[in-house]
Amino acid sequence: MALELKLFTQGRFFMPGCCGVTTLRFTDGEELFSNPAEYKDEINGLLTAVKERYGNRLDVSVVNSWGFFALWDVIRFAITPSKPAWIMRGKKIVVGVPDKDELFAAIDAELTAVIRA
Repeated sequence: MALELKLFTQGRFFMPGCCGVTTLRFTDGEELFSNPAEYKDEINGLLTAVKERYGNRLDVSVVNSWGFFALWDVIRFAITPSKPAWIMRGKKIVVGVPDKDELFAAIDAELTAVIRA
């Protein structure tokens, strides 16, 4: 069973799907986001690297932090609209746009915790 990794970000950052939640579909040459934004290329690179490294072990979702159905998580994790937040196993593991090694270290720590549990 895959663990869920959620990326909470501003609504203007991407084109949200139904109810403010977009689940990424990784296919060759497919754009991960539709709208240009300051962090688009960096986030695209990170999400592609996550998919390449972890494959089916992670289910990656991008969530519009302005969406109604995200309200509880925004309050629970103290997510600010100006900074992307990476959530895994009910914890905020990274805030902002990390470098690849920092994100991988945080994900690996959570995966290791699941294995030990």
